[in-house]
Amino acid sequence: MATGMLKIPLKNLLGFSLPDQGKWELPYFLVGPENALVESAMEVLIAGRPMGYFPVVFYGPSGTGKSFLTHGLIQVWKCLGHPGPVIIESAQEFHRQLADALESQAVPDFLDRYYRARLWVLEDIDRLEGKTATQLQLARVLDRLRTQQTCVLLISCRTIPGSIPGLLTHLQSRLMGGLVVALKLPSMEIRRYFLKEMVKVKQIHCSPEAIDFLASRMTGSLGQLRKALMELSTLTPARQGIELSTVQKYLAHPSPNVCQAMRNILHHTARQFALRVQDLRGPSRKKQLVNARGVTVYLARKILGLSFQQIGLFLGNRDHTTILHSYQKTKNLLTHDPALGHVVNTLYETLKPLVTSKTGNGSD
Repeated sequence: MATGMLKIPLKNLLGFSLPDQGKWELPYFLVGPENALVESAMEVLIAGRPMGYFPVVFYGPSGTGKSFLTHGLIQVWKCLGHPGPVIIESAQEFHRQLADALESQAVPDFLDRYYRARLWVLEDIDRLEGKTATQLQLARVLDRLRTQQTCVLLISCRTIPGSIPGLLTHLQSRLMGGLVVALKLPSMEIRRYFLKEMVKVKQIHCSPEAIDFLASRMTGSLGQLRKALMELSTLTPARQGIELSTVQKYLAHPSPNVCQAMRNILHHTARQFALRVQDLRGPSRKKQLVNARGVTVYLARKILGLSFQQIGLFLGNRDHTTILHSYQKTKNLLTHDPALGHVVNTLYETLKPLVTSKTGNGSD
């Protein structure tokens, strides 16, 4: 088995010892049936020889793992000690550098850099739309490298090269003549497995029912899934863990920016009452805490228009009837407590423009 490769019973994983583990979380790419060709393509690239596949093209929408694979390839390549120069750049960077070379009359030096390369990763080639001169030069470079058979080339784009608008026909044909691999968003099976791995890595208690529900309802990228899991972890007291009902409430939010907006409300309210955010979410029934929670509920209702069930999720997963009672009590207090009214008005004026500019929510 090649260095950096890992096999598990569920599906194959391409294992990369990436330098920034905090960014990548799981040091491997999950390969499900929807991306069955990825492993073979990576084996071709990691071998360090063109092997008749020139170039290798990965295409797919944002969130399918193109950047993960390209940067992982660079790391594995270096770990294997392949000789020769390595280039990783975006198509826009290639365009800018070519323009600089033309202006400074240094095109031969510019081209020589690519002719000497042993691995070249060119990302987002669809960004060359309409840049005819750059496309022509790129096609010439590809022809030369194909003849030399000394460079491994990986190109990424959002759509299949043959349908990229504004791309010259003969450049499209050169790209389509290589190994073209579609990257698709992860299947249900992979989303579920990813969540199970993430809760282990992050030591998050999450029920199997909650994992299954989240995996079935969020059908986008693994990055979006990770964000949802971390937000759920933040909103849920550690002693309770993430349950199915918590995920159901979370997915009922009217806006993907509500979590950040609610964090702003919690933070400002806690600071106003000289408390901590975790105090507002905690079980204490001290008068100051009860009043502060009531203000939080009132502001969330008035500014964001959230349901009592949704607000309860942000306040320690409290029942919606508890939140309703807190709202009504605070609303009554405001009619005869000028000091509390001043606090609420101050917070409202501060938070209203801060949180509604991103969420677009609000309630009268």
